[in-house]
Amino acid sequence: MSVSQAGPETRKLGSAPPYALVADADTIPVGAAPHSVVMRPDGLRAYVTDSGADTLSVIDTVADAVAATIGVGSGPWSVAVTPDGLRLYVTRPGSGTVSVVSTVTDTLVGSVSGLTAPRGLAVTPDGARVYVANSGANTVSVISTATNTVTNTIAVGNGPQVVALRPDGLRAYVSNSVAGTVSVIDTVGNSVVATVTGFNTPLGLAVTPDGTRVYVANSGARKVSVISTGTNTVTDTVSVADSPHCLAPSPDGTLVYASLTGAGSLTVINPSSNSVSGTIPGFAEPHEVATTPDGGYLYAVDHGDNTVHVQRRPAAISPNTGPRGGGTTVVIKGRGFLGTTDVRFGVRQAKDFAVVSDTTLTVVTPAAIRSAVPVTVTASGGKAIVGHYYYRRLPVVSLLSAASGSMNGGNVVTLTGQRFVGVKSVRFGSLEVPATVVSDTELRVTVPASGLARSVPVYMVSPGGVSNSLSYAYIGSPTITSISPISGPRAGSRIVNLNGTFLSQVNGVTFGGVAALSFKVMSAIKVQAVTPPMPTTGPVAVVATTSTGATVTSPMPYTYT
Repeated sequence: MSVSQAGPETRKLGSAPPYALVADADTIPVGAAPHSVVMRPDGLRAYVTDSGADTLSVIDTVADAVAATIGVGSGPWSVAVTPDGLRLYVTRPGSGTVSVVSTVTDTLVGSVSGLTAPRGLAVTPDGARVYVANSGANTVSVISTATNTVTNTIAVGNGPQVVALRPDGLRAYVSNSVAGTVSVIDTVGNSVVATVTGFNTPLGLAVTPDGTRVYVANSGARKVSVISTGTNTVTDTVSVADSPHCLAPSPDGTLVYASLTGAGSLTVINPSSNSVSGTIPGFAEPHEVATTPDGGYLYAVDHGDNTVHVQRRPAAISPNTGPRGGGTTVVIKGRGFLGTTDVRFGVRQAKDFAVVSDTTLTVVTPAAIRSAVPVTVTASGGKAIVGHYYYRRLPVVSLLSAASGSMNGGNVVTLTGQRFVGVKSVRFGSLEVPATVVSDTELRVTVPASGLARSVPVYMVSPGGVSNSLSYAYIGSPTITSISPISGPRAGSRIVNLNGTFLSQVNGVTFGGVAALSFKVMSAIKVQAVTPPMPTTGPVAVVATTSTGATVTSPMPYTYT
């Protein structure tokens, strides 16, 4: 691989055509049993923990060769770099310490002791703290980088392994491999604020650059789970070929890399559809992955053959799904796009595209009939398939099992229609809730609460877009403001008007606990009821019930005379 002298971001690729998945791989020998890799913020150095050699290998990313080795003590495992790039923190599980390394002098300058089998770690965006998973104590330690001392300890689930921070630094996520959970830490109060369950030996974590999602590697299963950071719930899963181990996002958020140690490959996930877009083979036992700051190159640790693989990043199409009618604007990330003259989705030519840079195209999708088509770009260097695009027919909603309900929500509504397979969520106006797909023609959702009594459109979101909509009415809490008349004979059969609000759902009226002889909903503000006979005279309560389960009592009684 030829390189310029300007750094790893400006490798000269000549007039090569646009590329898709694998190209120009280098292999760099490092120390024994490498595990973790981190890129310095300037992209000029990568650091690799050699867990079997008690060293860090320092890779010059311009020359793609080891420039130095740093002795850090026995069994280094994970490494993290401060945002200013001046220091590294390295966990050493066997000795219960974190080593501190200067990247200026490439020397060990300190250590933090008193930890218990520390594994994963992460540095806060302000560089002030390091969060370390103590796999042997079921805790996370907080280290002050100013003093290199432990300032706090947080109890988490059993077997914590990896720590990942949200880009704003306000939340830390910890995979608990034994408990099968992910702990969510509020880094302001240093306390666990949520525990997400349902994982199978979770290890690697990757937070998307926009901070909205956390990807979790289920090493005990063939899947990667997706957590919404807004709700702290699992919103999707991605099936992969083998047990995933480590995860890393691309800096632009268009890809997530998953190392499959048993399969000897990296799986490439497209977050726009949470689907596998490709595989990078050729590893003995891949572990962690780091990227250059622009995301153009991957540095992937091969634990099984004591090397680091350097690879151009795969192309990414985001989003990579849309309706068959076309018209979706997609961004294609890759390299070699200068001089692009033609973009095709299958055999259909995209009439509207723009070359943003050598690494970026924007394209408006043409209409198509086939479901999955290759995307081909012709540029000055030649022609190549850069990925696939998936056309989807939109779901159709025909019927809601209930067209109205309480503002409190919580009731389950069944939607019937067509093409529900693949639907992940349903929206009630702007409120999005997860969907349980029963079949291609039926799904169920729990209605969210609404702060207003109103009608909202109900529609579903699928990989191909959004469906048509039906209306759902939120009914406010009923009230009775007055009744008239307020008295009548003990024999009953008197028509009484119940006046109030949100009375359209009334399905029963009682006088002193006795059902009205009959009632009729006249409008949302009036119900007429016929009084039942009563054995004694005197005042009785007038109560209305509604189909939403609410009850409301008149502020004044009805008096039998």
